[in-house]
Amino acid sequence: MKNIINNKWKALMLFIIITVLYSCSKEKLADLNKPWNGSPTASVAQLYGGFVSNMALTYGDNDVAYGWLYPITQQAAVFAHSDWPLSVAAGDNWNNYYHNLSNYNAMLNAIAASPDKDNYKNIMLMTTVLKAYQTIKTTNYFGDMPYSQAGLIINNSNGTKPVYDTQQSIYLACLKDLQTAVSGLDPNDAKQISLGANDFILQNNIANWIKFANSLRLRIAVTMYDKDPTDAAPQIVAALAVQNGFLDDGQNVGMDPANIPNIDFSYRSMSFEFHVRMGSTMWNMMSSTNDQSGAGIFDPRCSIFFESNAANKWNPYPQNPTETTPAEGGDPYNQGNRKADWTNKNGTATLPNIYADINYYWGVDRSIPDLFLTAAQVHFLKAEVYARGMGTGANLATAKAEYEAGIKASVNFWTTEAINSPLWVVNKPSGLPNAATMNALLTNPVVAFDMANATHAVSQIYAQQWIDMYRQPWEAWTLMRRTGGLTPTSPDNTAYYANNYGIINRYNYPTSESLYNYNNWYAVTHGNDLTNTKMWIAK
Repeated sequence: MKNIINNKWKALMLFIIITVLYSCSKEKLADLNKPWNGSPTASVAQLYGGFVSNMALTYGDNDVAYGWLYPITQQAAVFAHSDWPLSVAAGDNWNNYYHNLSNYNAMLNAIAASPDKDNYKNIMLMTTVLKAYQTIKTTNYFGDMPYSQAGLIINNSNGTKPVYDTQQSIYLACLKDLQTAVSGLDPNDAKQISLGANDFILQNNIANWIKFANSLRLRIAVTMYDKDPTDAAPQIVAALAVQNGFLDDGQNVGMDPANIPNIDFSYRSMSFEFHVRMGSTMWNMMSSTNDQSGAGIFDPRCSIFFESNAANKWNPYPQNPTETTPAEGGDPYNQGNRKADWTNKNGTATLPNIYADINYYWGVDRSIPDLFLTAAQVHFLKAEVYARGMGTGANLATAKAEYEAGIKASVNFWTTEAINSPLWVVNKPSGLPNAATMNALLTNPVVAFDMANATHAVSQIYAQQWIDMYRQPWEAWTLMRRTGGLTPTSPDNTAYYANNYGIINRYNYPTSESLYNYNNWYAVTHGNDLTNTKMWIAK
């Protein structure tokens, strides 16, 4: 009997010891997850800052964008294929986007738990606008993708295998969010909590947030119009009806280093590896002749986007080269050599730099913003709406006015960036183009708006929007695909383009999707995740 009691006592003591140790272990493990100082949860402002940081372009973005998207869009040419596969940028964009969906839902949770949650409405809607921008950018890379069930792992442990939403449904969801933002953002509510300078995008200027949201709504609606005019047309009409509802000239939204402390734009030099050159397609949109002295240049953006070769000649690289195209050499983007001697483009006697280059300063100046949407692009969108009668009556006179306003806004913006660049020295513009220069651009036969032919006029609108998107080749790619290739292209050696770049319509999904979300991935791809598959917005 005594042994039985002792055994029971020992068992009880062992249970107590294990329970205490387990409790202590839980407390220690919990302590490991606590910050050494401060709150264990992120604030709304911190979550907003994290969201913005995940919108920055990455190394992969830049190298792939300018090694692949430039020749795809024909905004520039390459004389050798990029060493970076498309999957590098695909993975970067996918991961950053889905991190941000989680950040967004964490922010919603933090706001809902706050005793003054109603005072966070503006911040929530500002982030909703950014989410819509990043969502559309991401779906324009991939097509169908997880959306309605994605980013919910923070609330639901079963959210690890989200279904894929159609691109059409994603577009409609983003339009709905932007409509809510335009009507809900309130610049006059004094109770709204302000992020102040910690709003790295628009410095808590709520009126400008409304303009950005409404301008973005217009772009999304115009992009999807040919595929779904029933849903797009009312959004276009509503956007046009918003009083003072579009970005004004000089208001260009993006990641501006001037407003984001300690942001690292060192990746920018990856934008222009040694094999990128000015292509003949862009050259023909900016020069009326092939005079290599530059005497035929009529577009002042030419000498801002590009620079002459080592012999100071404006010699474009053939957009679609042939086997007889002379070989190109040099390394005109080598910062070490060019900083000391701008003319040193690092060629050799047998393999010199013979083709015009991307302007060296775009790669080295980290003060130039990465853009989301420009005022010029809004003008071009409005010009297309009025030229085609998208949701409203066609009006070529209004379309012409918006078109010319877009060109002026674009030229002035890019010239201002060059003027304000602290590193720009050689061939730096001294001021904005004068009236004579701007008039010569607007009346050049390539540019002059064709009032007699609406179809041709629309293609001119696309061309000027394509030029303004020079530092946004992903947006130019979307424009190219949704218009069925009506952006400028070279008529020469088209088989080369078709075989090397024309077959690329989208990014592959990251490998992680086929590994960890196989059933949903397979339901969309049927096991064939191909880059030549057209997405919903594409003609």
